[in-house]
Amino acid sequence: MKLTREEALRLHRQMWTDMQETLGDNPSRVERIAFKEAWCKKHFPDEKIEANCFLCEYGVQYGEYVCDYCPIMWDERDDYDGCTDYGTNYLSSPISEILALPEREVENE
Repeated sequence: MKLTREEALRLHRQMWTDMQETLGDNPSRVERIAFKEAWCKKHFPDEKIEANCFLCEYGVQYGEYVCDYCPIMWDERDDYDGCTDYGTNYLSSPISEILALPEREVENE
């Protein structure tokens, strides 16, 4: 699946908004993982989406280490290792916090 930065951001926000509407603002990590997988299969049944994440899918298009190309700033620092190491964590942070994360400037397009 080839995504533009804008498409990756739009799909990321849509999936997490749908998750919040369905599961509330702080679902368990198991619920989050299952929701992401089901959402991707429902909307893109013929596609393999990296980690069921449109940001990761976007990242694999540009480099071996996908986090370097993530269009979201998961932490205030720019030396983080992705969406699970410091700051906001996709497995445990409130979805409202995830949806409020700012875009990160990435020079790759």
